[in-house]
Amino acid sequence: MSRLARGVLAGLFALVWGGSTSAGILIEGRLEGVPIRLEFAHPGEPGWGLVRASVAGEVRLLDVARPAGEGTVPPRSAGGATFRLDPLGGGAMVAGFGGAWQILMEGERVCGEVLAAGWMVALLEPAIRAIELLERGEPRLRPRARHGCSPIGFREWTRRGWPLLAGGRTDAVFLTERIRFDHPLPPSGGP
Repeated sequence: MSRLARGVLAGLFALVWGGSTSAGILIEGRLEGVPIRLEFAHPGEPGWGLVRASVAGEVRLLDVARPAGEGTVPPRSAGGATFRLDPLGGGAMVAGFGGAWQILMEGERVCGEVLAAGWMVALLEPAIRAIELLERGEPRLRPRARHGCSPIGFREWTRRGWPLLAGGRTDAVFLTERIRFDHPLPPSGGP
């Protein structure tokens, strides 16, 4: 990103979020092996609906507050595939949080497993929508077909909670590396 572009982006952040520093949410992880970082305000806080997303160090500001009908987020996985998540049993800890194992199915075909933290999904909806937007605009993050299944969009992994770890038999589609619910945001709660 050029110095001019960074300056314009910094000016936009300052314009949107002028005021005092507040706490927000930070998520760091890897989607399709690509490092991502998402920063956003808690629901009801100034700047809510805007997500500062970094994909392999390239920063973008995403507006996730617009209704899906405005074309911001696809409603389902690529190709209209129908997936379901079934409980698998057991649980584990990733990035300091516990989750329960689920199995992702398309019809009778096993497509992958996800370790999901159910309580987080409502708080992290802006992150889910941001990742959906990134999947549409960033070729490295586009959903891929795996194990004979249709391409699996990020939202499919979130049906029973935030995916701490999601993937197939041999590869991680998404790995949560860090989540903070007290992440300091620039003035007035914006990313």
